[in-house]
Amino acid sequence: MKDRISVLITFYNQEEYVDQALKSVMDQKTDCGITVLVGDDGSDDSTREKVEEWIKKYPGQIKMFVVDRDREKCIPGFRASRNRLNLLKKVETEYFIFLDGDDRFDCDEKLKRQIEILDDPNNQDCIACGHNTDRLYPDGERVPVTSPELKEGKLEAKEYWESLYFHTDSLLIRSSVIQKIDVSLLENNFNDNLITFSVIQYGKIYYLPYSWAVYSQTGSGIWTSDKIVINQIRNMFMIDLCDQINPSMKKETKKRLKHTWYLLYKIRKQINSEELAEYSEEARNKNMDNSYKWIHYNELSRMDKFAICTKSLMLNWKICIKEKLHCNKES
Repeated sequence: MKDRISVLITFYNQEEYVDQALKSVMDQKTDCGITVLVGDDGSDDSTREKVEEWIKKYPGQIKMFVVDRDREKCIPGFRASRNRLNLLKKVETEYFIFLDGDDRFDCDEKLKRQIEILDDPNNQDCIACGHNTDRLYPDGERVPVTSPELKEGKLEAKEYWESLYFHTDSLLIRSSVIQKIDVSLLENNFNDNLITFSVIQYGKIYYLPYSWAVYSQTGSGIWTSDKIVINQIRNMFMIDLCDQINPSMKKETKKRLKHTWYLLYKIRKQINSEELAEYSEEARNKNMDNSYKWIHYNELSRMDKFAICTKSLMLNWKICIKEKLHCNKES
């Protein structure tokens, strides 16, 4: 059976999740073969040993690539991005999909159903097929990532860009798009929605309204484990990078992420450029002007501070009015 799908799984110190992630892939019932590419980001627990056990069980089907880790110079998001892109270079199949190490597929026919959609001649205009995903909380609660009201069908780039979000665990993508991804621009930021934004400009996404994957809310992820300043700088990175990835979507990017401008305005006095040195270097190297200015906000001239604050308030004038009315009511 010819392998047509590559599942790209990224791990870092996730020994307790290795078995469930790999089992959810190996249990898939498909009419084609699956190649599993594992990227370990220098784990120092038993993650690699557990993966090796699976490799022995499925020789030739599971391959592992270990990235050396310099613990003194390590931004988690940057590391995760390089790990993903390293695996992307290894893809030799027609389709690929990412799976975070602490997540799992939750339907054994998920990939079969997705490949049927993309193989359909009527869907050749689709670059990917996605579905809903459940956030799984420590207490067992499951909450859909995407609104259950979204119906099955094809989605244009503009529609997704403005407001939608599909977790990357859900997206089976045509490998033909790999050569079109700007790796030099995204080398440190190929995470989360920037993966989807990089893909959807080359075709539609066919959406299925079923929760066929589980997104674990462990509290130790790249987003949940960081401070608010860093999280909002990352969002500003997304704004700057989206404007470079697809300038025709600037309006949609602004609409989707305008709240980032306001949040940075509200926490501007907490920004310390010395603590953000590596982010500053990334912003400068990738021509992310807005991000660079926010990182160095407290070093800007009075005029430049006024300009960036005015832009933030103008983009979010409705929020500002509501907050002012609320304050007046309380006082």
